[in-house]
Parts: sequence; C-alpha cells; structure tokens
Amino acid sequence: MKKIISIFICLLLFSNVANSTELDKSKVSNVELSFEQAYQLMLENNNSLKAYNEATEVSKFEKRATLGEFSPKLFLNATYIHFSDEMQLHTPVSIPNMGSMITTSTIQEQNLFAAGAGVVWNVFTGGKLLSNHAAARAKLEASNAKYKEIKDDLTLELVKRYYGLSLAREVSDAKKQYMDDVAKHLSDAKKLEKEGVISKSERLHATVAYAQAKKDYQASLRDINIVEEGLKTLIKSDSANLKNVHVDTVSNLFMLNNFSADEEAMRNNALKNNPKLKQLEQKRKVMNAKYHAQTADFMPTISLFATDIFAKSKLSEAVPTASVGGMANWMLFDGFKRENKVLAAKHERKMVDYEIEDAKYNIETLVTKQYQELLKQKENYESTKASIENAKEALRVASLSFKEGYGTSLQVTDAQTMLLKVQTEQLNSIYNFDVTLTDLLKTNGDTNAILNYISTNVKK
Repeated sequence: MKKIISIFICLLLFSNVANSTELDKSKVSNVELSFEQAYQLMLENNNSLKAYNEATEVSKFEKRATLGEFSPKLFLNATYIHFSDEMQLHTPVSIPNMGSMITTSTIQEQNLFAAGAGVVWNVFTGGKLLSNHAAARAKLEASNAKYKEIKDDLTLELVKRYYGLSLAREVSDAKKQYMDDVAKHLSDAKKLEKEGVISKSERLHATVAYAQAKKDYQASLRDINIVEEGLKTLIKSDSANLKNVHVDTVSNLFMLNNFSADEEAMRNNALKNNPKLKQLEQKRKVMNAKYHAQTADFMPTISLFATDIFAKSKLSEAVPTASVGGMANWMLFDGFKRENKVLAAKHERKMVDYEIEDAKYNIETLVTKQYQELLKQKENYESTKASIENAKEALRVASLSFKEGYGTSLQVTDAQTMLLKVQTEQLNSIYNFDVTLTDLLKTNGDTNAILNYISTNVKK
C-alpha cells in the first residue's frame, strides 16, 4: 500500500498538478524517488533553468529581428502644416494703354493636410547588415551554450544532493549499527562488572562510549534532514508542497568496476564540447562581426525609395503626389571616430583569442585533475574492502577477549570505532567517485551521460 501511494505522489509531482492541500490530505510521509525522476523534476521545475530559457528566447527573437534589416521598410505618413502666411505668386502684367499691374494668385493656403505611404530599401550597407546578423546568430549559440552550462551545473548539484542524501542515510545506518553494538558491549560490561570479572572503570568506559555513539547517531539524523531539504529545494515546483514529504532515494551510491575511459580522448572531447569554451568561441564570432560592422562604416549606404500621397486637403496642385528615387550617403570625415572604433574592435578580438587559449589550457588541466581524482577514489574504495574485513576480525577478537576477561573495554570500543571509520571512508569514496565522475562529464559537456552510468551501474 505504501508503495502504491508513493508512486501516486510521484505521478502528481511529474504532472505538476498536485497542490499543497492535496499533498496534506494524502497523509503520505514518504515518496520513493529515483535519480532519473529527480533529474526530470529538476529540469521541469528549477527556476534558474526557466529564467535562462527565457534569455535564450530573447536571443532567438533578436536574431530574427536582424533579418528584418534586409527587407524594404514600408511606412505610412500623415502631415499637418500651418504656415504663417499663404504662399502667393505675384506676377507683373502689362496692359496696353493702362500700364502694368501686379496680379496675385495663391499657390498654397496656410493650412494643409496630406497622408501618404512610402517604401525605403537599403540595398547596400558595406556588409553591416550581414555582420549584425552574424553577431546575433553567434549570441544565440552562446545563449544555448550558457543554458547547457547551467543545466550541467545543476546536474552536478543534483548528484551532490541526491547521492549526498543516500550517503547521509547509509552513514546514519552505520552509526545506528555502531550504537547498537556499543549498547550490546555496555550490557556485557554491566554483567561482567556484576560478576566481578571487570572493574567499574571498564564499565564506565563502555557507558561513555555508548553516550557518544548515541549522540553521533542523533546528529546523523539531523544531517539527513539538512541534506534532504537541500534536495527538495532543487526539485520542488510551485504546484507541490514538499514540506511534510520525506524523499526516499531509491538509486543507490554506485562504483564502476570497469571504468576505463581514455584520459587523452576525454581532454580532446572537452576541448570540443565544453560549454564555457563554446561560449568564448561564439564571443569571438561576435567580436569578429563587430569588427566587420565597424569597417562597413567606411562604405556608403545606398537606398532606394518610393512615396505616394493618397489623401490630401488644401495641398497645392503644383506639388507632385508620387516620387521614386535613390540616394547614397557616404561619410567622408567624422573626426577619426570610425578609425578608433575599428581599432577597438580589433583589440577586442585579440582579447577573446587570449581568453580562449587560457580556457583551453585550464580545461585540459582540469580534465587531468578530475580523471586522476576519479582513479584515486576508486583505489580508496578497493583498499577499504580489505580494511573492513580486517576491522571486523579485530572487533571479533577484541569482543571475545573482553568477554573472557583478558581484554579491555577500550580495546573493544577502539575496534568498533575503527570499523565505523573504515565503513564511513568506503561510503565517502563511493560518493566522491560519483560526484567526480559527474564533474568530469560536466567538463566534457556531457552530463547527460551520467544517466547511462546510473542505469547500468554496479551497486556498491
């Protein structure tokens, strides 16, 4: 029944139709969640991804806007003018036997109104329109790369929090077992003290050890709550209240027994697909387009136009109502403004070139570091296997010696503590392996691959 209810709640989360009242009424306290489900919830609900998705849409429409610069511009125009005086034509007229006189005719009345339409088409701009479109296209690609970078960062954070919750619970289970073992040891110590086999100090040592073990276990439960809240923050939606819901991570920590990725191949792949490097490469294209746009200012702008007045009131008949033509504007001198802009754009291109080279070096170094760290965690995991077996045997011997009156309580608790330490170390090595693997995939621009590793992993 509990499993059915858990699946139901997961479906509600996935469909985004659950509200806080429904979750409260369901009286369900536990929800089983696989990493794949948590990943989908993060993609659907995370506000950082939603915000940058909107930024990508902005870049998409800005790119489309630059295409409009290639087309003719059609416009409507309405004009009303009030002149201070009528426009009049004074013509001298010679009349026989009467001399000459001046005749006056009105060419344009004081008030006029005209409405018309026109079209303007820039047919040559020296390549500025092409440069602007290339820059907008590069900005869109940079936005897509930035979105991927944010998604990769969130995927890495999800691995840390999801498997961090798995780690916290497994460590808590180990501390619970440790507390139970110390409690059993304390019980044995009380019996042996009563029988006179051990001294009171031995029993007191066991009492102190149990008090500390209980304290550590209770602290581990607090750690679980803290990590769980962090995970819920990453996957929550506005339509579901997860406040009183406990998340059970059903995807266990895992260790890949046959991890054999080639370091050199991963470096080469990172140089091709790293999102930050892709953003810099697109930035270089933007700077290159900007440089060409600045050089285009030295060229003339050639335009064609046509106008037509389709409505008029008191407009002189002498004024033509339609016109077609072309014009060329060519700036010859502007105080060296264009020259300096070209030089500035040239240096911006060089600046990005240096940033790209620096980024490539850092990425290659980072891949090497992450790869070696991954191998180190795998080696740590392998070494703890034998250490755990040795610690278990040491605890068995210490416990047996104590019960027979030859060993001390300190030897038993030391053996128990060592076993807990090695178990915790093993769990941490697995967790660090999972996080480092995801981080390495992130550097390679391929965090989606973590889903394949998880689905085909070898459980610890």
